[in-house]
Amino acid sequence: MTDHTELRDRVEDFLKDATNSDWSTSELDNALRIALHELSSALPSRAISAIDAVDDQYEYDVSGISGLVAIMEVWYPYLSTHDTYKKPHPVKWRMLADDTLYLDICDAPENSYDLRIFHDQLQTLNGLDGASATTLSEAEKSALIFGAAGYAAVAMAMDKIDAVVIGADAPEDLRKWGWARILEFRQRFGELADREVAGEDSRVGWWPADKWDV
Repeated sequence: MTDHTELRDRVEDFLKDATNSDWSTSELDNALRIALHELSSALPSRAISAIDAVDDQYEYDVSGISGLVAIMEVWYPYLSTHDTYKKPHPVKWRMLADDTLYLDICDAPENSYDLRIFHDQLQTLNGLDGASATTLSEAEKSALIFGAAGYAAVAMAMDKIDAVVIGADAPEDLRKWGWARILEFRQRFGELADREVAGEDSRVGWWPADKWDV
């Protein structure tokens, strides 16, 4: 069982729909997807990528970095095998476009070095949309269940608005329940984000020293 199927089962239990009589697995997957992207906007996963430098080239395509949300830091020159150049060498940089990074340095880049890029990326759930790893903490997984259940409920309520149902208030009650879960989801990941920001205050940079050799 992947983290994806395990979390979907937990959403089904929350919705009292273990047999998928009300929500299909594809509908729940879509709700998980929506909630995961929303959580990622406040609590992105942190990652490190490397790009080969090219002689005399200042602009670099970063579209190959999967799930890129934002670049936070760039080191150049960087060499993982060199005692000096594997240590922090932050440089000035800017984005010319969503997928084009510009090294704002005086000396021309050389192909004997790498660019080490620290960036935020979308959170992933092993098994969902082909993801091979889960980047969520246990607390983030718990929050995600509320969000996915809420979005699934709101989607069903919208589908039932124009349908004949037993009890005229049923779709509205379901919509209200769904939005209550979404608001709780947002409160939960907001609190987690606040804790993470508070934890950053004592750090010089956002990278952990033990990741220098990654």
